[in-house]
Amino acid sequence: MRRPLNRDACDSLTIDFTKAKLVYRLNRLHGSNELIAKAIGYKPGKVLSVFDTTAGLGVESFLLAALGCNVTLFERHPAVAKALDEALKEGTLHEPIAPIIARMQLHSTCAIAYMEQHPECRPDVIYCDPMFAPRKKSAAVKKSIRVLQEWVGEDEDATQLVALALQRAQKRVVVKRAKTDPLLHPAPTFSLEGRAHCYDVYALSRI
Repeated sequence: MRRPLNRDACDSLTIDFTKAKLVYRLNRLHGSNELIAKAIGYKPGKVLSVFDTTAGLGVESFLLAALGCNVTLFERHPAVAKALDEALKEGTLHEPIAPIIARMQLHSTCAIAYMEQHPECRPDVIYCDPMFAPRKKSAAVKKSIRVLQEWVGEDEDATQLVALALQRAQKRVVVKRAKTDPLLHPAPTFSLEGRAHCYDVYALSRI
């Protein structure tokens, strides 16, 4: 289970979808050439519904929404969910990204609990990027992610999450992990590798 953030951490946690680095990445987003786009099965002009079950800082959700996906974000940690909610509200005030924000819907709850309570919800794609135990002295882990790992802790129910996602997704389940992290479910259909991370893709027979 994730542990609570301390008071200082809660006060200092902010998320900004208008920051320069994210805008730069948004401007360089080239649709189906992007690794995450290939992983979810993105095709120009086709709108996919995506559950981001471990939203965290919301970066992947934002990029998926920028591709035109309708993204439902799940974040169960109250402090992180609050920061996400504030960032989404602030994003609606910025005209260049307001249409992207409009395709993002946040649920401040556990994705596992939500999917168990709403078996009728069957998105096209379920995306999982769980927190693993922090790796010491790893240059591959960005500072923002490393801090979140230290504050929030490991997602010990990640295997359960992926197993449930495989029952609920209509087209694909995508699991992001560092190359050094173990598979959360055996035999993905294929994997796409970046410099430090890979996407394990489970293409479902009911496509």
